[in-house]
Amino acid sequence: MAEHSLMLINREHMDISGVTNVNTFDEKEIIIESRLGYLYITGDNMHVSNLNLDDGKVSVDGNITSIEYKAQSADLKSRSKNIIQRLLK
Repeated sequence: MAEHSLMLINREHMDISGVTNVNTFDEKEIIIESRLGYLYITGDNMHVSNLNLDDGKVSVDGNITSIEYKAQSADLKSRSKNIIQRLLK
């Protein structure tokens, strides 16, 4: 199993490895599926600056205020569908 790691720099840039999927994202919340669970990142003016799911790496820029691991829930499943709908518009 590949390693999962987080590197947060000045609460403005985060590099994440071990990512299997980005379920949803907007300026206030990003939900990432990692090898160790779902990672909820909240903040302001956030955006995904690098996404390479083949290598399992994601970079996030913005004002990061919270990082939390959570179990999958019904709410997460509905949010995942919303991102697909936004991308297909």
